Amino acid sequence: MTSHLIKRLGLFALILSLLAACSSPSASTPADGADKVQPAAAGPTLALTIEQAQQTAGDFLNAWNAGNYDAMYSLLHVKSQGTITRADFATSYTRAEQTLTVLAGGKSYAFSNAIQQGDHAQIAYGMTFKTRLFGTVNDSDRVLTLESTAQGWRIAWSAGDVFAEMKDGAVLDLITSTPNRGNIYDRDGNVLADQNGQQVTVTLLTEHYPTNDPDGCFTQLARVFPARDAAALKKVYAQFTGRAQGYIVGELSSTRYTAEKPTLDKVCTLAYKAQPAREYPQGGLAPHVVGYVGHIPAEAQADWVAKGYSPDALIGIDGVESAEESVLAGHGATTLVLRNHGVIVRTLAQSAAVPSQSVYLTIDSKLQTSVQNALKEAYSSSSAYFYTSKGGAALVMDVHTGALLAIASYPDFDVNAFNPNSPLPNAQTLVNQWAIDPRKPTFNRATLGQYPLGSVFKIVSMAAAADSGTMGLNTPVTCTGVWDGKPLGDRFRTDWIHNQGPGQHGTINMKQALTGSCDIYFWHIGWTLNAADPNILPRYAKQMGFGAPTGIKDARESIGDVPNPDTYPQTQGKQWTGSDALDLAIGQGTLLVTPLQVVRMVAGVANGGTLYQPMLVKQIGIANQPSYVATPIVSGQMNVKPEILAAIRESMCQVTTDRTLGTATFVFHDFDFKNVVVCGKTGTAESGQANPHAWFAAFAGHTIDTPDIAVVVVIENSYEGSYVAAPIVRRIIEAYYGMPYNPWPAWYGSQSIHTTTGGGD
Repeated sequence: MTSHLIKRLGLFALILSLLAACSSPSASTPADGADKVQPAAAGPTLALTIEQAQQTAGDFLNAWNAGNYDAMYSLLHVKSQGTITRADFATSYTRAEQTLTVLAGGKSYAFSNAIQQGDHAQIAYGMTFKTRLFGTVNDSDRVLTLESTAQGWRIAWSAGDVFAEMKDGAVLDLITSTPNRGNIYDRDGNVLADQNGQQVTVTLLTEHYPTNDPDGCFTQLARVFPARDAAALKKVYAQFTGRAQGYIVGELSSTRYTAEKPTLDKVCTLAYKAQPAREYPQGGLAPHVVGYVGHIPAEAQADWVAKGYSPDALIGIDGVESAEESVLAGHGATTLVLRNHGVIVRTLAQSAAVPSQSVYLTIDSKLQTSVQNALKEAYSSSSAYFYTSKGGAALVMDVHTGALLAIASYPDFDVNAFNPNSPLPNAQTLVNQWAIDPRKPTFNRATLGQYPLGSVFKIVSMAAAADSGTMGLNTPVTCTGVWDGKPLGDRFRTDWIHNQGPGQHGTINMKQALTGSCDIYFWHIGWTLNAADPNILPRYAKQMGFGAPTGIKDARESIGDVPNPDTYPQTQGKQWTGSDALDLAIGQGTLLVTPLQVVRMVAGVANGGTLYQPMLVKQIGIANQPSYVATPIVSGQMNVKPEILAAIRESMCQVTTDRTLGTATFVFHDFDFKNVVVCGKTGTAESGQANPHAWFAAFAGHTIDTPDIAVVVVIENSYEGSYVAAPIVRRIIEAYYGMPYNPWPAWYGSQSIHTTTGGGD
């Protein structure tokens, strides 16, 4: 017991010893949580005993442990209740616990002594707090004072019963040091986000206010900080009046600070603090991936402060900035103190600092720029294909590791606009415009967009039919362009080639059907698989990565949906039929996929059946001393026979080279296949609107057996995949291999839909 506590209990101890000399000692059993209790002998004139005082103290502390502040308040002496309302009483404890970062069930106590003098008693005890930020915090020298009343012992409470120094006006406070935020680089060390900028924090001093024009001050602050309202500033200022710490209004860039300081200083009493600020040197490069920082939302402030953040700290809001927040931010040293009028009167605990680290992405800045430019140029063309499209996405994946080398969503945006220290003069205007833009520029279509896949899904249908043994690779089917399903209970359907004019594929095998994208053949596959087992095709779709998360760690993703024939009545309100199986076989119906799932599937076909977890982070730490280096993570196997996957690859290679059946040969007719092989699959997916989604999915390498990358492009509500998406994929592959760019096709400059019969689907 400290000398401080001894002094507080000294008088009671003297009286206790005198009483003990006049009576024989009696044994007693401590209440729950008691360690060492010395109850006073119950004299004949005392109606209440020290044991009862200790029991009341225990009830009070047990109620605190349980967070039952009403029960605590009910045990206060009526005079104490007259000094504080029930609500303020509860607030005094909850605010202290939030500052301490006390965990649920993280409070306990132990009695150490008990002394009674007539109608007064003092119970010495210690509190132990288990906290998120500081671990275990012990406060041992605590004393509860009780007075006897007609209702029994009651707590003679003061603010000092929360923490002793609070009786004299001290408050709990956190002192935090914030390390510089780590940088974000591309795979080659090019800066995407750094902490080399400077911002100036503007604080309105509130302890004294010497200006004669406070309204003018609030008006000017509202002008400089548009997100602030003058009336609201005045209201908040009133809450801080007389407090030494002041009120942080916001941050200014160093340039804006220099320009605005003279005007502000004429009407305001302000303090300025310069500190490093977040910058995005290439603000429009991979914005959906990099993300941005912002102020802690008001509703989440308590949680972040409990993690050791200062209330005015910036945190990652989206993208890698958010996903890798703990790494990029590190953790400054945090000290828990009791402060009285700015002076520290006691230090309770301290947490150690954790340095911030930089993050290196798998993204190749040069390739990323080329991919984004390809999308922008396509959308800026005069082609009617893009008039009705609100957006699209493109991805490039290393087929041997799952590393994403480029990931773009169009339209994109400049993350600097979201930066609280934005260098953009019209930042807030841009943010407001993006929020109402029907094209949703900030939406990451590459990982969150969900679409029907159209004919690209025929890769899965071919794998399911051939690998399951239901149909052979050489099974012949005559593709006339017409499916008369009425005798089977299905509707009359026409192939895409029939819709472009009279024509037919003739009698072809499965490999040729994939190359020519013959719907008739794949409807035959769908009907045959469904008759054998309706779950065969959905099962292969899941084996090949659809209908489930890819597992990407540093971006939010959608799951998509693969229809389940068994649960179809519950999810769709109707029985699964052969017609539904036909829709699925060509990637329609209720099937939904993400572009990320598609590029992962194509990479798996290219590498022999391995599904890798998509990677966005290459390493973490200092360039030459990383704390983490990513290694490829195998998250699944397609479990398709090697010879079947080989047949699929061969058919995909014919899509770009077979001048009879290939649906994209007219796009690649002059491509340099001697140096780079491109194998792909076109897709045109009905969208429920007037214009379909255009898909092209491909892999490329110097030979068919040595693939390097998978590339996927989807353009929403446009036209056929061969005409719209395939040229963009070609441009991306040319960029990756450093090939000369082929001019955009003539139809990109056309004001009308292209009708040449050189390809389709």
